[in-house]
Amino acid sequence: MDLVKNGKVLELVHPNGNWTLIKEEGFSPVQITVAAVAACSGYVYQTLLEKKRIEINDLSIHTDYEQDQESAVHVLTKINVTFTVDLVDKSNEVKAEKAVHLVKDACPVAKSLDPSIEINEIVVFK
Repeated sequence: MDLVKNGKVLELVHPNGNWTLIKEEGFSPVQITVAAVAACSGYVYQTLLEKKRIEINDLSIHTDYEQDQESAVHVLTKINVTFTVDLVDKSNEVKAEKAVHLVKDACPVAKSLDPSIEINEIVVFK
């Protein structure tokens, strides 16, 4: 991966168009980090559901985060990843709920972050 300077902005180079890494024009590096946790968690959760033979009609992910505003560098303190799942068979809700608790330990992005960052995975059923 390459980053290039474009004026005062850093861009992550991609063949389909560069990603601007500044909050005012795209996403901040912190937001990209949080999005990476959410995306990785989503892929892991989908894989876990498939392994447990839990079929889904739809899956969406919402994420939010908190930073230490008292710290000079505003480090991440909490990331919440909420999965909204529409199950084919509603009787699988308990199994799908149990699976979400396995996500954090199977997500390489989440495992790469400082362990003091609280990461919560939540599942909501449609």
